[in-house]
Amino acid sequence: MKAIGLIPSDLNEANRPVLGVPRRIAGSANPKRSWTACLLSVLSIFILGTSMAYAETRSANDFTWFGELSDAGSIWRYTGTPCSGASCPSWQKLDNNSATVRIAASNNLYQLHNSGKIWRYTGTPCSGASCPGWQMLDNNPASIGIVADGSQLYQLHGSGLIWRYTGTPCSGSSCPGWQMLDNNPATVTLAAGGGTLYQLHNSGKIWRFTGTACSGGSCPGWQMLDNNPATVAIVADGGRLYQLHSSGLIWRYTGTPCSGNSCPGWQMLDNNGATIGITAGGGNLYQLHNTGRIWRFTGTACSGNSCPGWQMLDNNPASINIVAGGGQLYQLHNSGLIWRYTGTPCSGNSCPGWQMLDNNGGTGRISASSGDLFQLHLVRAPMTRQRICFECRPH
Repeated sequence: MKAIGLIPSDLNEANRPVLGVPRRIAGSANPKRSWTACLLSVLSIFILGTSMAYAETRSANDFTWFGELSDAGSIWRYTGTPCSGASCPSWQKLDNNSATVRIAASNNLYQLHNSGKIWRYTGTPCSGASCPGWQMLDNNPASIGIVADGSQLYQLHGSGLIWRYTGTPCSGSSCPGWQMLDNNPATVTLAAGGGTLYQLHNSGKIWRFTGTACSGGSCPGWQMLDNNPATVAIVADGGRLYQLHSSGLIWRYTGTPCSGNSCPGWQMLDNNGATIGITAGGGNLYQLHNTGRIWRFTGTACSGNSCPGWQMLDNNPASINIVAGGGQLYQLHNSGLIWRYTGTPCSGNSCPGWQMLDNNGGTGRISASSGDLFQLHLVRAPMTRQRICFECRPH
């Protein structure tokens, strides 16, 4: 799913995954799905950072990064004190490695390097330039995404391979602690929540993992839940699964899997062409519009074309990302400002229910678990509110 991040230029430009979104492998472009691929790169931004619902995807758009940050790759944990004016002291550095391109938070915090190395945080923050609190779990250059759910960790390879961590960390260069769950080149997105893993194919098919790992080349442990080419994003929270269409339609899975080509198990929750991202956490579903408006689902599904079940929480054109963890909702602005929702929805154009937690132009990603908020600093790229250009900036 969580979104999505920079892979530095020392990787092959033709093939390197960018922003954790669907990325075309050289020679595999599908021009018929160029708009959907673009939307996937836009929309997975908003799933990446959730604690119980995290997404990683593979993408297909090239662009140029600019600028350097002395602390690019640094990871920070929020310690509980909001900003006072321009002072935002409540962040503790956990790592400072320029190779870091993704973070995933759930019961544990993980990071992915541009080399494919995966690390788990062991609890010791940085002291000066020393950041010893990390244990290596894998070292595979094919890895392009990590997804955390509870105590589970999954990774996605550029070839579409899906792996689950089994608990054995690396010993030297040997990293045996991974079990293959699928091997399908159509896979572009993972999402996990409530102990269940889902994947999205570039055809729009959605699959749920049923528990049977691969045996040799056979990977039978998947059940199809939907088959709609309009699907561009999936997000999971607890036992709930949602999908977003390129048209802005939002759907909730009701529990009935596909039977042949019939996939009736979906209920429409909204139908708004302005929607560019969804995130879920703590039993709530949120959406972000291309205007910066943030909305929370209140429980009433659509009836025909009427979809009244949404309450506006903010209306700020600077908002580029939302993440949810536990009962908390956070947003990131294009300036690097991080805000936490305090519980007061908008009244007309007034949206006072937000508290500033940080104001750092280096912030490129945020990720939340049920009890923690983390940020990752990245090399910056141009920020924009245009829907078709979300792949042109960090998140």
